[in-house]
Amino acid sequence: MFLKKRKERNLIIFLILFLCPIIFGNYSINLTQNQIYSTQINTSASIAEIDFSHLPEIDYDALNKSWYKPKIEMLIIAPEGRGDFILELEPLVEWKNQKGVKTIILDNYSLYGGRDPQESIRNMIKSFYESDGIRWVLLAGDAQDNLLPIRYVYNPDTRDIGSSEIVGNLVSKPTDYYYADLTGDWDEDEDNLFGESQEYNSHGVDEIDWIPEVYVGRLPANNAIELAKMVQKTLKYEKNPDGGEWMNRMLLAGGISDTISEEPPDGEDESVLTTYIWQNYVQDEMNFTHLWRSTSAYTPPDPKEPLNQTSFIDNFNEGYSTMMFAGHGAPFLYNDKSGTIYTNTNAQNCNNTNNPSLIYADACSTSTYDIVSGTGNDNSIGEILINQSNKGAIGYVGALRVTWYYTDDYDLERLNRANAKLFWREFFEEKKFQQGRTLYDSKVTYMNTDYYKYERILPAHREADRKNLLTYCLLGDPEVDIYTGIPSEVDNPFEPNYYEGQLLNITIKDNLDRISPYPRVHLKTDDGIYHTEYGDKNGNLLIRLPPGAGKIYNVSISGHNLIISNFSFTTIADTESPEILYHSLTPRNPTLQSHLNFTVISQDNESGIEGVFVLISKDNFNSYFYQRYPYDCHKDETEFNCITNRFEPGDYSYLYFIRDYLNHTDIVYESTFKFSIPTPVTYYLLIGSVVGIGIITIISMYTVYWSIKKKKKD
Repeated sequence: MFLKKRKERNLIIFLILFLCPIIFGNYSINLTQNQIYSTQINTSASIAEIDFSHLPEIDYDALNKSWYKPKIEMLIIAPEGRGDFILELEPLVEWKNQKGVKTIILDNYSLYGGRDPQESIRNMIKSFYESDGIRWVLLAGDAQDNLLPIRYVYNPDTRDIGSSEIVGNLVSKPTDYYYADLTGDWDEDEDNLFGESQEYNSHGVDEIDWIPEVYVGRLPANNAIELAKMVQKTLKYEKNPDGGEWMNRMLLAGGISDTISEEPPDGEDESVLTTYIWQNYVQDEMNFTHLWRSTSAYTPPDPKEPLNQTSFIDNFNEGYSTMMFAGHGAPFLYNDKSGTIYTNTNAQNCNNTNNPSLIYADACSTSTYDIVSGTGNDNSIGEILINQSNKGAIGYVGALRVTWYYTDDYDLERLNRANAKLFWREFFEEKKFQQGRTLYDSKVTYMNTDYYKYERILPAHREADRKNLLTYCLLGDPEVDIYTGIPSEVDNPFEPNYYEGQLLNITIKDNLDRISPYPRVHLKTDDGIYHTEYGDKNGNLLIRLPPGAGKIYNVSISGHNLIISNFSFTTIADTESPEILYHSLTPRNPTLQSHLNFTVISQDNESGIEGVFVLISKDNFNSYFYQRYPYDCHKDETEFNCITNRFEPGDYSYLYFIRDYLNHTDIVYESTFKFSIPTPVTYYLLIGSVVGIGIITIISMYTVYWSIKKKKKD
């Protein structure tokens, strides 16, 4: 059966209409798919009358927001309903804000939801991290008696390895890391067992993210009296320390962990670790005393002195900025295989008055602040030392439970020894002298080691690593900067006057021309500006001033080994326009495949260049699209290079538009600012081929049609 005549005609028309857009349309689509963002305007073709309002405006709101509405940097969390705690914390908050660390006290964590107080506290911290990007969290209360409870996680290290805890449970272990890692779920399978590893989580995932978002410390006060002692010690340490050589001294004490190991040389001498630390980190930064006790397997180099209980107590009481003990421990003592070295009674009677130390105890269970131990009091060494008035410890890094080391770990790559080594590397080499930052950044550094990432094979060993990361926590204010020398005043880095909007490029040094790493520069004005900038490791920082002439900026500078120093400067008006000094376009004879490079060299000696634009048009600027040069408000660039996408064939005009931070502008256009993208020969060949194919197709279809018609007649 043959098709009816109407159906035959409709089929031919359909094929023609269907094939033509496909054949003729694809090339046009390919030409335009890389076009730069376009804005149509209704305006005269005159350059002077182009409507530049289509260009994005300077975002003054974003520039001013950090100056007039600064974000919170630190949370101090008090137990709910304890107004007496808040009262004692107010001087600390006032000091933090004075030096530019915007700080608030909170105690209403129950408003943030959660299955228990721990989750409510963490939800509150998360809320402020998400809204303000907070960096520091100080828990102002003991972990006992539901003041500010600690999180217990599922960590069966001692059970799996076949050991025991000195205090507490074999599988449930306390940690304040829960308040630092804010992205981990911590109970992904919702079985109320927090912090499970992938071996124990029912879905086979690690419930901890491990990367801390904030730095956490704790003042383990049971009451307002204890809290007041810790706060006042912190304030004296930072605001009015007793200067002296103690600020430039470190005490290292290495004991004997084992007398016999599986392979020769026998002996687990922690003086290997303490020697490594003073040789690689300390000796170029501080004076030090090295106390040692070891087996015949190792004798450390000089200088060294014998370690025993008397020598440790005597040196402790002389006063040191930093201390480290490596050996064994319990809530109430430091010891090693040869005997007792320091007890809670010694800590209670310590006599380093006005010389409190940052102490790192590479030992088990010396900071069990979550439980009542021994005689029924808060008598762990860590708690006692942090609770002493103007003596003892300004910060104490110790373990809440049993910690682990490998025998024969002479490369100091694993567990306790690596944890301690990397803590002091972050402190000395990376210049991270704020104690909370040192601790948590050293944990991250450890997790990035080859050993941690590739060499831990047995699940029990992985649980031991989890334990070490979780159990070493900080007693003390995490934001406090630890002395490594007698503090000095800052050399004034400011000129008397700066232009409004200007970028300040300064380096913070003391009056002895020494660089201050990670300095804090706090600026205030009478009209509400409150802004803090931090420098880098080498003391360098950039400050982009907001618009506004005639402002007097009062500046305070603080940081490592610095006496807080105050300066001022005034802003003056920016009255000049920026200027384009040189411009170029390459290549001059572009093709369809070319990426054009527009180069501009400009200058503005006052507020600086905020934006550089190239406006490009095919119709003498009755419409245009633009390309903005990449920029950064913390850079003061004068040379700009912009590489565009490819253009479709045609004739183009372009011009340059620049502006400074006060919206003064300069426009450069010449009649020669033109370029052409030629239509390639292949385009015409393609069009001819497509047309030919179309004609042949139509003729063929027409021939088929008449053949069908003729056959029907036959």
